[in-house]
Amino acid sequence: MKRAADQLCVSPAAISQQIKGLEDQIGRRLFERDAKGIQLTPCGRSLFDELAGTFDVIEKAWSRAALKAPRQTRLVISTTSTIASSWLIPALSGFKERCPNVEISIQICNGLSELKHGHVDICIQRETAASCENHATHLWSSYLIPVCSPRLLSTQRNIESPQDCLTFPLLQDTERNYWKVWMNAFGMSNRKMIQGSSYGDESLLISAACAGQGIALVNSVFASEALQSKRLVQVTNATAELKFDYFVYCAKERREEWAIAEFMKWAVQQAGKTAKGHAREIESAGQVA
Repeated sequence: MKRAADQLCVSPAAISQQIKGLEDQIGRRLFERDAKGIQLTPCGRSLFDELAGTFDVIEKAWSRAALKAPRQTRLVISTTSTIASSWLIPALSGFKERCPNVEISIQICNGLSELKHGHVDICIQRETAASCENHATHLWSSYLIPVCSPRLLSTQRNIESPQDCLTFPLLQDTERNYWKVWMNAFGMSNRKMIQGSSYGDESLLISAACAGQGIALVNSVFASEALQSKRLVQVTNATAELKFDYFVYCAKERREEWAIAEFMKWAVQQAGKTAKGHAREIESAGQVA
């Protein structure tokens, strides 16, 4: 009785009254008490056996309709601060126009643990280890590019090769790894490539570069808006094969839920627009270089 009450969000007394009403209608008892607790009577068992299949059909039909219905709902999205500020939030108005009944809540978190425990509905992040519990859809591939403010570039000589970047202050990621790997890809090794101020995530790196503090290596997609607005310029078109793949994740058993399915379709479409826009920026940077 208590479990039934909990599932229906009513009190056990309300369940007892409903059962009494059914028993009064058919003129027979459906439950009886014994040493084991409350048990179905033979009449109750027969009625359950005949109606259980019908209830299952109704429940499945209702669930299918609920998956498709554009009802008011809430999606909790977990991602990094960089993805949220540089890609998701600037584009989110497009999703709200598409699905006005979906309320979005964004949480800053790295990893898929919150998704696994059911605390969030969707996660957007860099590629992680495959899991049989999660459904993953590829969004975009991004490359590290060197950027700085136009003002900084105008104060010193032009950059004609990756080596010339060393004449400027270098802005570092937390692990001081980006510049090291990027320079090594061009056969260079210099102590200066691990020196300089470091920043906890790429949104901070981009802000520091926009402020004229030095040259930063950042993911091309995250720098897209700053490049379009001319707050940043790509200092050289020399590229190294340092690719990062980003995915949108959800729990496998929930991927057909209406709101989740709509968001994932929108995210893929928006990522395609981002990739096309970035390709035009790279081409433009190459013409300037």
